[in-house]
Amino acid sequence: MQNDVNQDLLTVFFEYKDSAMLNRAIKRYGLFGLIIGLFFSILCIHVILILNVIILPIPLVYGPLLFFIFKASLQERVDAGTVLLHLTPLISFLILFLLDPTGWYPEVHVPYMLTVFCLLTGYPVYILFKSSKLKSETAEVNKILFVENLALLGVAAAFFFGLLFFNEVMHLDFDVNPLFVVIALMIISMGLIVWYIYTSRVDKKKEALPLVDELVHLNLARETIEFYKEKLNSIMEGEQLFLDANLSLEGLSVYANIPKHHISYIINTSLESNFYEWLAKYRIAYSIQLLNSGTDNL
Repeated sequence: MQNDVNQDLLTVFFEYKDSAMLNRAIKRYGLFGLIIGLFFSILCIHVILILNVIILPIPLVYGPLLFFIFKASLQERVDAGTVLLHLTPLISFLILFLLDPTGWYPEVHVPYMLTVFCLLTGYPVYILFKSSKLKSETAEVNKILFVENLALLGVAAAFFFGLLFFNEVMHLDFDVNPLFVVIALMIISMGLIVWYIYTSRVDKKKEALPLVDELVHLNLARETIEFYKEKLNSIMEGEQLFLDANLSLEGLSVYANIPKHHISYIINTSLESNFYEWLAKYRIAYSIQLLNSGTDNL
């Protein structure tokens, strides 16, 4: 029941309430994890297509996807209209591909390459600029750093994609084909995603375990324990922090301004539970409330 997360996340980001499969995926992985998985899958498919000399307008999706990942990491709203707006270049060139699968590229070669270069440069630069101001304001520092690293790889890919463009237009002679460097950067991006997913799961498992060594030495006053319990309950019920599919013990600690080991102590001793079981209770109670109210957001 740990994954019974409020499906209002669906409307908060993309407003796709009618997709049961998407509902289940977001409940299990969170929107941030879902977009990362999509990004990884597209990278894999694109590398295979490049190696088989198949040209599709896939590079046009990387910039917008990176933007969506960034917004999801901040739990910010992205509605369906905004999604379509950011995907307009991809849709436009995809239509050209569908109309003429074999001859589309030579006909729009220059505008296509320029569009890809602008998107691969613009989105990562925007993210790097915005994220530099956010690391001191958010508890999800590791998540922001991960998105920053993807953005940096995007800037590097844009640079070598630009060299590839000049190579095709001006027939320059490079010792190393820029396309090989772009492929290497794509593989590095895939490795970065795998590393982030792995370390995130390891961190969550560590947070779920009782912090025995630290808790043994704690001797909190009863007044302090009651104050912390009331504050945590107020945050969870009043501000509904449990709706965040990526909520971690560290994130709650920073948000509530309560030491992480104190929260663990209270949950393990006073509430006789662990962090994720305690979190699941709020999500289950909220799900029951939605069912009783007859809402269609569950």
